[in-house]
Amino acid sequence: MARRSWVRAVATAAAGALALMAGLFGTGPAHADAADGARGMTVRFVEHELFIGSEPPNAFVAYRWKVAGEGAVHHVHLTVDLSGVADFAEPAPSEHCDGNLCTLDLASATSDYHAITLVPKPGAAIGSSGTMTVSGTASDATVTGDHVTLTNGRTDLKVSAFADEPDHVPGDMLTFPLTVWNTGRLPAAKGVELRIDTTAGLHLQGSWANCRDVSASGRGGHIVHETLCDFPTPVEPGRRYALSSPLRVEVGDEALHDEIIYAFTPLAGAAPANGPGTPLTLVPDGATPSDGNSEPSFTTYVDSVNHADFAVTGDTATGRPGGHATLHVTVVDRGPALVEDLLDDDVALSVTVKLPPGTKATKIPDGCHVPGTDGSYRGPRLGWTTYECDFGDPAPGDRHALSFTVAIGPRTPAVSTGRIQTEEFFEGFDPDASNDSAALTLRLAQDGSAGGGSGFVSGGWIAWAAGALALAAGAAAALSRRSRAGD
Repeated sequence: MARRSWVRAVATAAAGALALMAGLFGTGPAHADAADGARGMTVRFVEHELFIGSEPPNAFVAYRWKVAGEGAVHHVHLTVDLSGVADFAEPAPSEHCDGNLCTLDLASATSDYHAITLVPKPGAAIGSSGTMTVSGTASDATVTGDHVTLTNGRTDLKVSAFADEPDHVPGDMLTFPLTVWNTGRLPAAKGVELRIDTTAGLHLQGSWANCRDVSASGRGGHIVHETLCDFPTPVEPGRRYALSSPLRVEVGDEALHDEIIYAFTPLAGAAPANGPGTPLTLVPDGATPSDGNSEPSFTTYVDSVNHADFAVTGDTATGRPGGHATLHVTVVDRGPALVEDLLDDDVALSVTVKLPPGTKATKIPDGCHVPGTDGSYRGPRLGWTTYECDFGDPAPGDRHALSFTVAIGPRTPAVSTGRIQTEEFFEGFDPDASNDSAALTLRLAQDGSAGGGSGFVSGGWIAWAAGALALAAGAAAALSRRSRAGD
């Protein structure tokens, strides 16, 4: 009976506490209280300047939403308002829109995106422009919207294409008579900008008043040189224009696998002031071609005869059975060509190290791993007789020193020879094979000196030396006695 009274007392106290909390914080549903600390949800257009193009003749208006914090928000209603562009654009028939409003309802939302398609109205003026907005509401979040500018028509620039260039040697000169044309419905009214990107083995020749070299650090990949040229000449729809003089590019000593990228974009403002010299200009060159490159940029690949050289040096060490020895080797990139694979940013020079027979590694350099693995192998790395070593991004002048400490087994030959060998990672890796491998030789010491070994002296050897000394002492005593007997 006492236990029941205690339970009732606890229940009564809990009810009182709940009532007190209800009085302080309200008794409505949990989601209704979210307004006191509403979460945030942002809706942003993917692009903030859109054009109704001619290929295809429409515009894709994409927007994304993202919820701050963990979990979803609920009862979301998003609206894209097209009234600012209604004079020249309308939703495609497949879109679910009512008049100038396109809506999207979501029971819950975290992060996602949606897109609608707009087409030009019949007879709409080319160049018309306006603003669209996106906004929204949610039952438990504050929604922040966005806006985007839409223009009827666009500038579609194309640049001439050139065949790839094989089998070059340093000193060769390449010529690129670039042309640019506009297949769009709007002119590049303020002119165009030409960007020229090249890899290490190609060098743009010449200096012009309207061109400037800029840092290529943000270009990524293998691009190391970047030049920008600004042309204030408007590029009209349906017209082609040529450079007043072709680009000339020299193949340098670094050349092996290279590329040149040339790209035209419309100028957004006045052309900036550049360096001294005569300007490079655009001159009319007829009508838009009926075929050709369909992009505003093009890449020409230039392959040169390989004149890179990788060299390895070996070593000779001495030691004793049961002891240790250290072998030192070097790997040198003698250049001058820069060995890189334009299709792979993770190029590495590799060498295979085969330790002398009868030995096993007790210490290996960083960057060396068990054959057939990529360095992530979690098994034992020591105790093997063969290793692969990688050096990322090989560059002319690089020198790598490697040291391997080995334990010498009891059956190691008096002269035991291993090898270090460079490995090809693509065809034509190194045309000079004379220095691609070298011997790693271990000699067993015979004269009491451990040479390049650890200086370890075995107990057997000590007993053998002690016995030899005793034998020598006995022989000397016998000779002394014989001498006295003869007297």
